[in-house]
Amino acid sequence: MKRYLRPLGASLACAAVVALAACSSSSSTASSGSTPASSTQNGGTITIAAGTPPLSADQALDFTSQGNELYSVVNTALLTFKRGVSGSAGSTIIPGLAKALPTVSNGGKTYTFTLRSGLVYSNGTPIKASDETYALERDLKVPWQAASFVSGYIVGAQAYADGKAKTISGITTDDATGKITVNLIAPFGPIEDIFALPGTAPVPQTTPMKNLANTGTIGDGPYMWGSITPNESYTLVKNPKFDIPGLPTGHADTIIYKVNSNVTANAEAVLDNTADVFDPGDTLPASLLSQIQSTAKDRYQAIPSNSSYYWWFNVDEKPFNNLYARQAVLAALDDSALSRLDSGFLTPDCHLIPPGITGGSSGSSCPYHAADAAPNMTEAKALMAKSGMVGQAVTVYGEERSPRKQWLDYYTSVLNSLGFKATEKVVNSSVYFTTIGAASLKPQTGFGDWVQDFPNPWDFMQLFAGNAGSSLNYGYVNDAHYNTTLNTLFQQQPDQVASQWTALDQYAVTKAYYAAYGHEEFPKFYSNRLNFNAGVMSTEYQTDLTSLELK
Repeated sequence: MKRYLRPLGASLACAAVVALAACSSSSSTASSGSTPASSTQNGGTITIAAGTPPLSADQALDFTSQGNELYSVVNTALLTFKRGVSGSAGSTIIPGLAKALPTVSNGGKTYTFTLRSGLVYSNGTPIKASDETYALERDLKVPWQAASFVSGYIVGAQAYADGKAKTISGITTDDATGKITVNLIAPFGPIEDIFALPGTAPVPQTTPMKNLANTGTIGDGPYMWGSITPNESYTLVKNPKFDIPGLPTGHADTIIYKVNSNVTANAEAVLDNTADVFDPGDTLPASLLSQIQSTAKDRYQAIPSNSSYYWWFNVDEKPFNNLYARQAVLAALDDSALSRLDSGFLTPDCHLIPPGITGGSSGSSCPYHAADAAPNMTEAKALMAKSGMVGQAVTVYGEERSPRKQWLDYYTSVLNSLGFKATEKVVNSSVYFTTIGAASLKPQTGFGDWVQDFPNPWDFMQLFAGNAGSSLNYGYVNDAHYNTTLNTLFQQQPDQVASQWTALDQYAVTKAYYAAYGHEEFPKFYSNRLNFNAGVMSTEYQTDLTSLELK
């Protein structure tokens, strides 16, 4: 991602977004959002047609956009992102299970939350403050794909993850008062955003310390899990016990997320009104796009997203432990060709930070050739000659679904044109990221993508931090300058150091730690059974399930 530097202490005043609840807005350059027309249509069943399943229904393992779309309505965290609005307004942080935004003390290193009173999980079990500690410990043991968000910044979390402590010493709780105190190693602006992610939501302490892929976990959200057939279908049903002031309860009684790797068939099902939502994590096939734009234009819209698509390189292994070999690839890539394979939804750019995020820059500043210009094969061949890596074998990892398989084919052909002996390793999308992120594999190069978790440049740049772990940093990049700069910048408001974020991205591009190639528009495409104007494409949740309603 799934998946923003906040003002330390969240002390800036902001308008109230719900009665009696404070709000906080993450810094971003994205345009402001709007609130769709209100509606009172409730009930019924809505079907989502998706090409890829989440890695798990369990938020303590999964960190995909597909999973976040689903369990975010099951597992409300202490804080949450505002629903029902599009654009940057959807990244506004409001209280979730907490009464209010946390108080911040100790120079930005201590955050104190207080639970709302009378909260219960969907099974009626009371929610306790100590459940938060248990949830974070579970994140580290299952583990969560974004476990470094916890282990890298909360006092004692790494010791617990390593089995050197019985609990996370930096978290203290009081079940009688609902008080939760979190102590950080150092000031860390994005911590509020992280406590708005469903991966940090409390769970009952009877929840097993293992991946619950078949059932998901019990939470306190507008929906709860119904039947689950992993990799095939995921059912959400209304939670009758959910009643948190200011948070939407949803309209549909039942939402079914059905997986079919044939994306064309999924698009046809929505076009023919036999399914209701085309999952925005997939790309509409070019063969149907013109028909959709002409015959279903009143229920289709392409919406820009803060997302990045890139190729990563294992900098510890041949041939990409060689700077010239990596630079040769960047010089040879045609980002516009990759965009064409994506039905034109991709805006070419060699940078990791999207333009809608503070610090984002344009493709015109790419060092080897402008992102929308032809490849510089003369320079690419010269760099390959300097590298001494001609003839080196390369295994290229990618997914089987469209257009990712076509991207993989193109990328492999570029590597071969440079003189590598490249072969493809195609992995099922349902296990792709866990496969390449396994610490024992250490793959050479392959496909990666990231959709914002919160509108902060750190969310993207942390992917190549030395402490990110193999589940995020697939290339094992560990650059002292990069790490030091990142650790300095995340303590400040992004707008105050925007040029430094831009410079860090440019530094990594020059070092060819990644070959980013663009940022994507996501399709909002519904059946004619749904109220299209009421449905929200959220910057945080993609399809905001609580906004979906039948006509």
